[in-house]
Amino acid sequence: MTTLNSNFIISKDIFDKCSQFAKDSVSTSSDKYARRNQFDIGKIIKDIRNGKIAEEVVYNQVVSVIPGLTPPDYNIYDKKDKSWAPDLKDSTSDLRLAVKSQDIESEQCYERSWVFQFGNGKKYDCDTGIFGENLDNNHYVSFVSLNVPKKTGIIRAIVKVKWLHENKLFKEMKKQSLRGNKVAVYYEDLERFNDQLWQL
Repeated sequence: MTTLNSNFIISKDIFDKCSQFAKDSVSTSSDKYARRNQFDIGKIIKDIRNGKIAEEVVYNQVVSVIPGLTPPDYNIYDKKDKSWAPDLKDSTSDLRLAVKSQDIESEQCYERSWVFQFGNGKKYDCDTGIFGENLDNNHYVSFVSLNVPKKTGIIRAIVKVKWLHENKLFKEMKKQSLRGNKVAVYYEDLERFNDQLWQL
């Protein structure tokens, strides 16, 4: 793979755009978060904002390698129209790229890690692209660490979903109330495969 400049600056334009999107879309997501035992609207807005920031920076890096990559989607969907479709896709192939983000506050509380919606095996609230039966070599995950107060971040890895499963890297959540509903990938586990973290 072409080496990425994995360190990045969060520009004011991207921060403002993603912040506005989070505020505009939170009302369509609050029920979904509540089913996952998450009720703090302020935190939900931050989570949506941070996820979109991560999509933007990954897109800006990867599009130089995969020119057909679709940009982040800023459409606001009704609850009934939301899906587990990957965040970024290549319009000329079947490549899909999910983007996972974690901010510095979460890292300090729960270790450097990224959360996936497992839904305890229930289809209605399970990321079926990650935990479904039809996994393939064209589905990837990018792991991003954000320091929003300092407007900086780093892309830590881009790996295949199948590879994460094969190496049993989905682990139980540290936070008791989220166990069963969510699982996480921990950076300390990824580090054991330091020479395999750029698979795109």
